[in-house]
Amino acid sequence: MLFRSILPIFTLTLEPSNPLQFSIDELRSFFYKKLAEYTELHKDSTAVFIHRYPVVQCKQIKSMLMVIGISQGADLLQEISGGKQEFRIGENTCTVFGRELGIRNEVFSISDKIHTYEFLTPWLALNQQNAKKFYDLKGKPERDAFMQKILTGNLNTLAKSIDYDLPAPFTCESRVRFKRERIDRENVMVFLGTFKTNLRIPDYLGIGQSVSQGFGTIRCSDPLETDNQ
Repeated sequence: MLFRSILPIFTLTLEPSNPLQFSIDELRSFFYKKLAEYTELHKDSTAVFIHRYPVVQCKQIKSMLMVIGISQGADLLQEISGGKQEFRIGENTCTVFGRELGIRNEVFSISDKIHTYEFLTPWLALNQQNAKKFYDLKGKPERDAFMQKILTGNLNTLAKSIDYDLPAPFTCESRVRFKRERIDRENVMVFLGTFKTNLRIPDYLGIGQSVSQGFGTIRCSDPLETDNQ
């Protein structure tokens, strides 16, 4: 029998009334403030809280604006979105374009199948030290092997951050390409592409650095079948 971690998840999709004036940073600040108030109010709750992984994540995926709540973040989003048709974000208004009917329970676990995931937003994988190592490597095979090692480490970190004890080593095979992006007035190397693993990961979770900023958002690109019990 496969050991599983069950993650309560709630998703909102929003639509700014004025996209040209909309600031996703203001949106994040709005929800983080609400989360701080919620966490303080429920600090004595017996419910399991996640402390090492961002439990509210705001993501811009192409034209879609999404807010994901995980664990206590799911409870928060369900509570504050109930009956609301819009949120006032700074000088802008965001209409609730879609909301889930309730909190869904998603499985994070070692699987008996291989699943393919794609990066929907750039994966911020390298700190300054590893970026230098990447540059110094000669040829695509060495760089591919290096990034696969980084990705394996990121997936290990994700599992630990949601308090999932991996019962066995997992497989990971990456196919990513790098590009440069301007982030916070700095030129930064980010990665896009796909990877395969026998980890079952809920859609739209983020991996790597700056997950709370929307980086490293993934989605399974093949149907997830029910694993053998």
